[in-house]
Amino acid sequence: MHALGPPWVLAGVVVALAYFVLVGYLAKTLRSTRRLPVVITAITGLVGALPAILYALYYALTAAS
Repeated sequence: MHALGPPWVLAGVVVALAYFVLVGYLAKTLRSTRRLPVVITAITGLVGALPAILYALYYALTAAS
């Protein structure tokens, strides 16, 4: 059995998966024809912020090393 890699890789994968679960939950919760433009805008903003979140996580982990 091989190791999954450095802990920061596993942490990044967990953060990304949790992030997309949050986006999916918001899409399911806010689903409505009247609020559809607001939901699309909110999800686009969240998905657009993911690279910045992952970069900040990577920077924090490499700076601590």
